[in-house]
Amino acid sequence: METEKSDTQSKMIATAIDMIGRQVNLNFTIREFAEQAGVNLASVNYYFRSKDNLIDEVERHFMRELRKTYGELSQAESSPKTRIVRWAERLMHQLMEYPGVLFLMVTKLISDGRQSEGVIELIDNSEMLLAPIIRSLTGMPEDDPKCSHMVMQLIAGVVTPILFHHGIGRTFGMNLKDPRERSDYVELLVNNILD
Repeated sequence: METEKSDTQSKMIATAIDMIGRQVNLNFTIREFAEQAGVNLASVNYYFRSKDNLIDEVERHFMRELRKTYGELSQAESSPKTRIVRWAERLMHQLMEYPGVLFLMVTKLISDGRQSEGVIELIDNSEMLLAPIIRSLTGMPEDDPKCSHMVMQLIAGVVTPILFHHGIGRTFGMNLKDPRERSDYVELLVNNILD
């Protein structure tokens, strides 16, 4: 019986990840969600109590994935620059695959006026993991504000093309669906910021 409960909950989370992450749909009703997940309405209410709780669970899932992406920055066997490139490529890939993550975070920040755990964690991880690598590559002292500017440029350089791609379907002639083209873009981005 416990396995069945776990399977039901897992199925609902997977459906929510798909609806929010891939389909970029935050306007669903709990009834529509239950139908798409193939569960009854009582199950959704039992496990999540509200749509907001379900959305928060999806955000937590993506934050676990984001932690893995930031793990690229801790791979000591790679050069610092290679770690930054791999981090940026992996983050772009995730956001191409699940554009709803950005939509979810921005909606929580701007429309709902709620803090987004995801945005806070993105900033915290960047300050804790990305900034020290940049300082080591550039020789910047700990208190140099240019390091923070470079971190912001890297994040903006990764996120903005994804927003353009999914928001208006244009990215200055770049084909973001092509992993090679994304990789070339990331290499150029990192080189321009660090040089």
